Amino acid sequence: MSNTTTVKVQTSTRDRLAAVGVARRLTADQVIVSALEAMERDELRKRAAAEALAFRDDPDEIAEIRAIQEDMAALHAR
Repeated sequence: MSNTTTVKVQTSTRDRLAAVGVARRLTADQVIVSALEAMERDELRKRAAAEALAFRDDPDEIAEIRAIQEDMAALHAR
């Protein structure tokens, strides 16, 4: 049983995929996986940035962050 499948894409997409693969010495599958991983990382960064903005204006969160930073500084001072 094979672990591959056929995916229909436009020929221009196929050509771009092939060009990136040649330039980076990757298979088409590796190019696709790398692109998907980059998209996932980008999504995580966007969520983290949104959460950071929400925390920035929350006095309780600021106090907790400062307490954590103080604890870490105390551990490193030992």
